[in-house]
Amino acid sequence: MVTLPTARRGRYISGEQTRVLLIETAERLFAASGYEGVTLADIRGAARQGNASVIRYYFGTKEDLLRAIFEHRLPAISAERTALMTAVPGGLSTRDALWALLRPLVSCLENGFHYVGLLDRLLDAGILADAFATADPSLTASAHIVDEALRAALPGIPEHVRGVRIRMVYESALRTLARYDRTGTAPTPSELEMYVDAWEGMLRARSPRHP
Repeated sequence: MVTLPTARRGRYISGEQTRVLLIETAERLFAASGYEGVTLADIRGAARQGNASVIRYYFGTKEDLLRAIFEHRLPAISAERTALMTAVPGGLSTRDALWALLRPLVSCLENGFHYVGLLDRLLDAGILADAFATADPSLTASAHIVDEALRAALPGIPEHVRGVRIRMVYESALRTLARYDRTGTAPTPSELEMYVDAWEGMLRARSPRHP
């Protein structure tokens, strides 16, 4: 194993701290004012960085910084989601899949992160899907598994209807959780259970045209 000299190790630690500070500052500002409403200068100022090139040095472009936010948050989200799914024997029920989708996002709220608010703003701007497409596919694989589980847990419902209902649930969940983000709070376990009840009902509701 190569051991860095103390001075170089210190610079590395300082550099990584600066990088994380910029990521978390950008996440907070994007969640508050929207992706398009925040400039690199805004982020640099809020992070109290005097070097005008600091963001370009660490990330490159604003789009690269957004991708870095995903790479910063998604490993923990994916790990928690995977643990929740593997803890369920057999296939996931609708409720299991919803819980695996939502519980990691609530963990972000409980930790004071603004990731959910960021997702809500990207949804508002109509660029959420495109932004996710730039992330490392291995980091979003658990979300795709949840999506497939939700579809599989709704037999007898035409595919286009399932797709519409799943999108409605995703949007409703982001909107609901983003309100907690804006107030710096998180839903209690009983509140989350209530929301999951409602979203499960939305998914499984009978349609007169599709009994």
